[in-house]
Amino acid sequence: MINYIMRRILILIPVTIGLTLVVFFLVNIVPGDTARLIAGEYADEATVQQIRVEMGLDKPIFEQYMNYMKNLIKGDLGRSYQTHRPIVEEIKSVFPKTIKLALTTEIVSIAIGVLLGMAAALKRGTLYDRGITMFGVLGLSMPLFWFALILQLFFAVKLGILPPSGYKNGFDIYILLPAITLGIPSAGMMARVSRQAFLEIVPQNYIRTARAKGLKENLVIWKHILKNAMIPILSLVGTDISRLLTGMMIVESIFTWPGIGKYGYDALFYKDMPALQATVIVLAVSICIVNLIIDILYALFDPRIRYN
Repeated sequence: MINYIMRRILILIPVTIGLTLVVFFLVNIVPGDTARLIAGEYADEATVQQIRVEMGLDKPIFEQYMNYMKNLIKGDLGRSYQTHRPIVEEIKSVFPKTIKLALTTEIVSIAIGVLLGMAAALKRGTLYDRGITMFGVLGLSMPLFWFALILQLFFAVKLGILPPSGYKNGFDIYILLPAITLGIPSAGMMARVSRQAFLEIVPQNYIRTARAKGLKENLVIWKHILKNAMIPILSLVGTDISRLLTGMMIVESIFTWPGIGKYGYDALFYKDMPALQATVIVLAVSICIVNLIIDILYALFDPRIRYN
């Protein structure tokens, strides 16, 4: 098991380096003069050139990347053009808020989606099964921005029972609307995948043997069916968390949730390239870490994976 984990960690290192390389070059080919942006519209050319030299923007792009990697290894992500504060400090402030929202959303979507998928598989072909399938299709079909606005209009404007936006301390009433916005599509996808996984497990011989032994149905479901259906569900969880982290920009901006998604949106709006670059790198590395955790969970649920 230790060797399996070490191999996955070693694979993660070149992937992370490749991500930083791609992100750095993509951000730096965006049209616009960074030095001019920092100096201001009315600064003279001498001031602009001085800023360019101080920031190393006059050097070749590959040399700029090497300097950026040296600073990145030291934990230095640069300074924001907008706030002039260290980006590391700002990321530390906003990223935990995104984690709170992502974890809340994922826990709710797993609980709802897996239970609905299990019920649909056990009642295959009934109206209940068709209703859950329709729920999954509907959840996947709704654009996030449209669904967020509909929830705000209904729960905040019409009923007045939930705040339309804002942030207080994380796990409170303010998290409900953004979590529902992100969780319903996730639950629909989870229900469809878990339904198919359960349908493949239920007809297996060991399930019939367990029932023939006289085991209680609840024990058969939770110990035998659910455990063996976890591989595709875990795959979806990893994909879904990645989708949540990358889709936070829209939802956090609509609900003014001060997470890394809104931070990245503001950086893009104000053309704050170091902040935008740091946001993308942090999200990309987070997705790699999530995939590493999912790989480890694969091996825990299915020992055949670690031996292969």
